[in-house]
Amino acid sequence: MKIQVGGLSQGSHSYSFQVEPREIGLDERFTGTVDVTVELEKTPTQVELMGRASAEGRFACDRCAEEFTQALKGSWRMHYLWNETEAAQWDPSEVQIVPPTLAVIDLGEDVRQTLILAVPLKLLCRPECKGLCPQCGTNLNQATCNCSSEPGDSRWDALRALRSN
Repeated sequence: MKIQVGGLSQGSHSYSFQVEPREIGLDERFTGTVDVTVELEKTPTQVELMGRASAEGRFACDRCAEEFTQALKGSWRMHYLWNETEAAQWDPSEVQIVPPTLAVIDLGEDVRQTLILAVPLKLLCRPECKGLCPQCGTNLNQATCNCSSEPGDSRWDALRALRSN
């Protein structure tokens, strides 16, 4: 996913890409194609890029361990500046100082990082997932079990006795 900016006229430009996840270094959890749209604004002193990426991922639920598919979406912004003095007005994570002769912008790493950051920290097949029974391992989304709700750890017996008094 490269954009030829050398010789590109000033003004607004739009681009769309579809790539396979492995082409940009994403692992086997990412399925289907990665869809990317980019809006680019070229001026005499910079190229401002705003991108959006979307893909699907196949994950294991953190509560019940069942596999599920989740849509992932993310966006990023990058300013490619020719002059370092203009960089102070932008967020440092959104700025790259490049020579005015920059010919090509490679979006692969930005797209990869955006989609990795779009993966939730807590992976749940659905918000109301009940998880697994801690005693017998039954998936509580699919069945109920006859396990007692009291934990069986004998180290807590003294505290349970105090609570019942």
